Amino acid sequence: MSSRPTLVRNVSTQRRLSIAEDLNYQRFLSKFQIEKFTYMFDAFFDSENKNGVIEKSDISYFLEKMRVFRDFDNKDSRNLKMQDVVFAFYDCLMETVKHESQAAETNIGFKTWNEALKPHVIDVNQISLNQWLNMWGRLCRGAAGISGFPYWVQLLAHIFFDAIDHDSDGQITYEELQRFYSEMIGIKGDELEKLCKEGYRAMTANNAYTLDREQYLFCFANFLLGRDIYGPGKYIFGVFDNREMSETFKVKYNVNEMDED
Repeated sequence: MSSRPTLVRNVSTQRRLSIAEDLNYQRFLSKFQIEKFTYMFDAFFDSENKNGVIEKSDISYFLEKMRVFRDFDNKDSRNLKMQDVVFAFYDCLMETVKHESQAAETNIGFKTWNEALKPHVIDVNQISLNQWLNMWGRLCRGAAGISGFPYWVQLLAHIFFDAIDHDSDGQITYEELQRFYSEMIGIKGDELEKLCKEGYRAMTANNAYTLDREQYLFCFANFLLGRDIYGPGKYIFGVFDNREMSETFKVKYNVNEMDED
């Protein structure tokens, strides 16, 4: 009986580079999207010790910051619900990155049968900025609105809406947005009033809409998918390039111009 061949597949260096490029989903993001997702990573999820990765301790730190912002008691049912929702988001986030890591390893291939057949346990308890950006690049590709994202991504929008809606009446007022900008984002002084006024105007389409949950989800989708500085989504956090507040809208005539801002 002939022995089993030891080589599973001979993956050339060029093929490996091609596969690596295919897995580099962040290349589908614009410069402005990368700026937004990097901000969200740094400001909210790598918040406990700023070590460049998201860990469970960062999520606990984020939850405590949100609890204090909402003036919840530790045993308040609303605080317990917020914890459940945030940890559900975290678990799904980790599971998504784990599956992508497994796919990356499988796609590159194994050199020997022994290597291919042995157990490959991928334990993901940290997420780097690079993994975070690749994940968003994959999720945003082909999505056209908030419904185009997995439900656990939609949970993120609900988390922020519920935090800002301080009186839990189902809509965000100008004063509630201003408080979020000030206490959670850190915008102060004259800039706070200026940005809040423009942000609330943009997210309500000149007060044509109430900033309720449905409208906020629409704006959050624009935050995720918007490839340039134009649109209400960037005012979800309000800290990005806001030069359109004092400039005439820039007409773009081709696809290449879309990523310039």
